[in-house]
Amino acid sequence: MYVKKCAKLLIRLILAIAPIQAFGHEPANPVTQPSFQQFNESEAAAISQEIKAFGNVRVSARRAIAIAERRGAGAKVVDLSFDGTTDRPVYRVKVFWNEELWEGKVDASTGVPIDDGSTTPASKLGEEHKTALAAFAAAALDLSEAVAIAEKYGSGKAVSAGLQFDGAKLALLVVIVSKGSLKEISVEPGEGRSRPRKTSVRREK
Repeated sequence: MYVKKCAKLLIRLILAIAPIQAFGHEPANPVTQPSFQQFNESEAAAISQEIKAFGNVRVSARRAIAIAERRGAGAKVVDLSFDGTTDRPVYRVKVFWNEELWEGKVDASTGVPIDDGSTTPASKLGEEHKTALAAFAAAALDLSEAVAIAEKYGSGKAVSAGLQFDGAKLALLVVIVSKGSLKEISVEPGEGRSRPRKTSVRREK
């Protein structure tokens, strides 16, 4: 089986959006570490409310990524997460462009950027983040493509996505809503943007 850009897929079920380890957070190994967690009643209710809010949005994760990347030629979203706790649901995004990391919001109902956001020069990022960004720049697919692959194999819609880098291997982690449940999908890109690679899919029980 071959998929565009030939990414390796590792699919597993999780119980909440929170466990995804995206850009800017300490990574966990998506292959060897389980994602299952126990949640109390209030946490479960909050998760359920987020899923309900997401079901009413008009803007998809891929569209939000495309909108955020309009900041300029070569701009790439490295992290996206849905937030339904605000008055108007939004996608929180991090975009790397022109040697800066921009953090902002995209309205999940209209697709309009809500504010100017904030920027951090790449020179002020931690070394682990710089290394992750370099690995992403050399990867065989971008976040939007990873979302498309995850949505296809997980049969759902993405609510968050981001980078996971353990110092040696890059993975693009995507959380999707599928039939009222959440799944975390790890997409491992090929080593170069011009090199196709055979794809394998594994669903962890």
